Amino acid sequence: MKGFIFDLDGTLLDSLGLWLDIDKKYMAMHGIEYKREYTDAIKRLTYVECSYYFKNVLGVDKEAEEIQQDWMDMSHAAYQNDLPLKPYAYEFVQKCASMGKCIIATSCHKESAIAALKRTGLYSMMEDVVTTNEVGLNKENPRIYELCAQKLDLSPEECIVFEDVASAALCAHQAHFKVIGILDDMWSHDQSELKRVCVKTIHSFKELIDSDMI
Repeated sequence: MKGFIFDLDGTLLDSLGLWLDIDKKYMAMHGIEYKREYTDAIKRLTYVECSYYFKNVLGVDKEAEEIQQDWMDMSHAAYQNDLPLKPYAYEFVQKCASMGKCIIATSCHKESAIAALKRTGLYSMMEDVVTTNEVGLNKENPRIYELCAQKLDLSPEECIVFEDVASAALCAHQAHFKVIGILDDMWSHDQSELKRVCVKTIHSFKELIDSDMI
């Protein structure tokens, strides 16, 4: 393989708990009782789509742009200062960068993603950071992965996508990318589907560092 396309939240960064905390705090601030079904509904959405979900479905009495800014303020400091990499993520990306070209495909806000990548030392190993907001489509559409492949000057068949969400993994798989799934306890109810569509699923990047699969 020549190209390595990495999701960020829940794949390279141990950050899923942050977004759940922000969602819960923001719902509480607006008198909304948290339900797991809300997390399931928004995990496939872009940042902008999430803000409209909070406004139109959950009833937050703010404009979508104001909601987005609130989240940005709440999350950016964590990306810039606190959120850790998942175990062995640095070492594995280093291995991939020595073999080919790496790129980020994320639903995260670009400024926050870049801040986290710079802090953790991964930014210099990446060719680019592509976000769903830039593409204008969420990860139930393969356009973000196709754009990443184009930026790497590679075909989908020459790339591996690393994802932790089953619906995103399925979308990449259907677009002819090889997909490796990252198992996370937050999406434990989706793990059977993730295993079905991926060529391999892992709990830690340590499983791939010495593997001849990459």
